Amino acid sequence: MQKSTLSWDDLLTLSTLERSGSYAQAARELGLTHATVIRRLRKLEAALGLPVLTRAEGAFVLTPAGHNALAAARQMEQAAQHLQHQLDSAGSGVAGQVRIAVTGALGVQVLAPALPALLSAHPQLEVRLELDDRIASLARRRAHIGVRLARPEEPGVVAQRVGQLGFGLYRAHATVPTPATPLCGLIDAHLPLPEVDWSKATPRRLAFQANSLLAVREAVAAGAGVALLPHYLASTDSRLVLDQAVPQVQRELWLAYPPEFRDTPRFAPVLDWLRATLARIVN
Repeated sequence: MQKSTLSWDDLLTLSTLERSGSYAQAARELGLTHATVIRRLRKLEAALGLPVLTRAEGAFVLTPAGHNALAAARQMEQAAQHLQHQLDSAGSGVAGQVRIAVTGALGVQVLAPALPALLSAHPQLEVRLELDDRIASLARRRAHIGVRLARPEEPGVVAQRVGQLGFGLYRAHATVPTPATPLCGLIDAHLPLPEVDWSKATPRRLAFQANSLLAVREAVAAGAGVALLPHYLASTDSRLVLDQAVPQVQRELWLAYPPEFRDTPRFAPVLDWLRATLARIVN
């Protein structure tokens, strides 16, 4: 295999593939096509003169050369991340863009309506809500601050617990539920989510599923059935009635952010606003 020059983009592609677990997810994270991901990995192998991946039972496995390349890529990512954090922290005053990664339901129902107070107090601030139920990588700069429904496990970030979210079984105001009333719920993505586990354990027939709690709420409000919903999403909706509290289902709410953002003018007031806003919906 003829050697060529090592490229940072190719090393980054290997690191993203190893972290994401699939070519398709790596392509999405990098904003590339599947074919480009494969082409970059072949370029990396050409530069090293050795293969970096092999196949085993349908999955990719790093070779010794791949492990060495991955270690170098991670060191470069950490250095780039440290530099970016320094640049993000260097600004003076509450001005500039702050990207917050949050689930669709929390972003739409809780954060967006509370934004006017923050923006009025800091008119030079630009807040960008990245609405996605998948966990956005803070290391990859997809967001500055993450609002998480589980304790953050990323190294080098502050994990700050805000509280617990409570759940209940809700129905449309105009309906009269019976044990035969069907259930609406989240699509089972084979993740350990307590609200999904509870719904799977009930004897009710599952009539509707969506990958958005907002869609589930709208289906229930329209009379499609009952659903286990977080109180913050359903208790203030005049179309819905709490049929049964379900205290055994709880989700923890956390903030995740780099430690240097804690006292930085651009980020400190946003973190304060997030804590205060989210504190209104937790137990």
